Amino acid sequence: MKNRLIFIILLAFLSGCAFSNVDKIDATKNKIVNTEKQLSKNTDEKMLEIAVLASGTDYSLKKVTNPPVEVKTAIDINGRVINIAGNPNLDELNKIKQIIDLLNSEVSKEHVRGEKLLSDKDSEIIGLQQQRVEIQNKYEGQIDTLKVQATEVAKKADKLQGVVNEVNSWFGLGGIVYGAKRFVSTALVAIIIFGVLFVALRFFAAMNPIAGAIFSIFEHFASYAISLIKGIFPNSLSFSNHIELPIFNRYKNTLDNVVDTLYELQKLQKSGGKQYTLDDVFNELDKNLNDPDKKLIDELKSVNKYGT
Repeated sequence: MKNRLIFIILLAFLSGCAFSNVDKIDATKNKIVNTEKQLSKNTDEKMLEIAVLASGTDYSLKKVTNPPVEVKTAIDINGRVINIAGNPNLDELNKIKQIIDLLNSEVSKEHVRGEKLLSDKDSEIIGLQQQRVEIQNKYEGQIDTLKVQATEVAKKADKLQGVVNEVNSWFGLGGIVYGAKRFVSTALVAIIIFGVLFVALRFFAAMNPIAGAIFSIFEHFASYAISLIKGIFPNSLSFSNHIELPIFNRYKNTLDNVVDTLYELQKLQKSGGKQYTLDDVFNELDKNLNDPDKKLIDELKSVNKYGT
């Protein structure tokens, strides 16, 4: 019972198409049942036609007065056909008697009319035969389909039975190993697919705005992943020689202000001919730098032990 339960779980989880194959088999079986009903109905209709024609033959033969032995033999054999096929309903029996009477009539018009009605009867019989061939071909095709589907399910069952054996190995610890292998293989496929999409979007991002917009989604996902990593491992960015954007902007803004001040002093020195000393530079920096810039410089001086 335990092995059967494990087999059912694996069949559903690892091979989702297995149940769909079973559903396909059930659907094919239902089609076969319907086709068999059609074949049975066609057979009944053919037997009815046989019964009608045999009854018509019996009706015609019995009209012969002083019948020779050959006619008597024909009546006897035909009676056995009627016993096998059964008696037709009264409406069909009256119709075949009418046809027989017209065919046996010495009046030309009635004989022609009888031939026309008999020809119509022939068309009905031919239609039943053609219908039988079509239904039979459909039936055989459904049987072949069922064989193929059953073979596929059997192959999957054999494969999953091997999985069941692997999971049950080592007192059930084989399931952990199997799960790990499935996870690694599935993750590897996902990484490869993601990588191919990433490279393709990265390549087309510069040329196509739509591709660029899609690639920006990847960038947002990447930022979320980095934020998650940073939340779990706060020092991971520093260990990987990366810094956060706010810290980078803080240093950049301060450095920009220092460079701008030095550049302005250089321009003034060239245009006015005045030589600026280091004290002049520091004084100018003190004027141009804001409090956050000065605080950052003080931190750098403290870290690097300037002025000690």
